[in-house]
Amino acid sequence: MGRPVLNLYRALANQPPALAAFLEMSRYVRGGSSLDAGLRELAILATAHELGQAYEVSHHTEAAAQVGVPVEKVAAVAPGGSLDALTAAERCAVEFARQVAFTRSCDDAMFKRLQSLFSTEQIVDLVLTTGWYHLCAVVLGSLQVELE
Repeated sequence: MGRPVLNLYRALANQPPALAAFLEMSRYVRGGSSLDAGLRELAILATAHELGQAYEVSHHTEAAAQVGVPVEKVAAVAPGGSLDALTAAERCAVEFARQVAFTRSCDDAMFKRLQSLFSTEQIVDLVLTTGWYHLCAVVLGSLQVELE
């Protein structure tokens, strides 16, 4: 017996080719990118919090624990949390995700910070990851997907 099918995938299964494409990109973002798994989960959580997406907050709080992100770091990215527990790279990724949630881009100062802490490949993957979870928020909200 495998894991239960997530409600998100149940909703997308109403259009099988869309589900297949969604799963392919999701696999890349979650397992094929150059980002450290913990940093990735913190950026996803920051995005989910900023977009008010409780479904993703719930699933990625669990995912963060599974990849070894300490509870204090998960708490740091929640609204009102202090980013003091994060490394410089984690803090930058979270602040990038927050900025993108409001502006859909980043300013020159943020881009320079990204360049000082990440490779070009990692910057692309961070941008794709945060953008992907913006798409997920639209899908979840528009299709009224409820948390399992």
